[in-house]
Amino acid sequence: MDRAGLPDRIAAGMQVLICGDKPKPDGTSLQVGHYYADGNNKFWALLYDSGLTSVTLTWQDDEDLPRLGIGLTDLNKFDGLGSGHARLEALVREFRPQCVAFNGKGVVTDYVRQAGTRQRVEIGLQDWRIAGAEVFVLPSSSGLNTHPLLSGRDGLLLDRRGWWAQLAMHLGRRC
Repeated sequence: MDRAGLPDRIAAGMQVLICGDKPKPDGTSLQVGHYYADGNNKFWALLYDSGLTSVTLTWQDDEDLPRLGIGLTDLNKFDGLGSGHARLEALVREFRPQCVAFNGKGVVTDYVRQAGTRQRVEIGLQDWRIAGAEVFVLPSSSGLNTHPLLSGRDGLLLDRRGWWAQLAMHLGRRC
């Protein structure tokens, strides 16, 4: 895979666009050309365990996600010059997902910095939007994320899976 990163996995009609940071330059995801291919990353298990998908998927299935209403992109794809926020906003305007879900607080903090805003960032549903889409901040699916419980808006305290399930419930994907 070249330095441009992974191709977006998006389509019209997707309900949620999950936005990560960028794959590690020497990581498995770039080598194989698929999102969250590192065996330590919990992304694929969290999708299923939270109720965001009704079937178990793996990194080899990332191209199928848009058919399930889920898109994938990275904030910092191409040049590393801090223009990822403008590209993300353009994607949201074009594809009009109901929600942008950031995979990790660090990614959304970088988005806010790049956009030059002073938005308050917490885990969970935010009180601000991106190009009309709701914003939800998920705990990172990285295997390095070892926080047992995370506090979010309104003092809600949940584990990582619980926050991903909150997104699924918000989207009506889990009863």
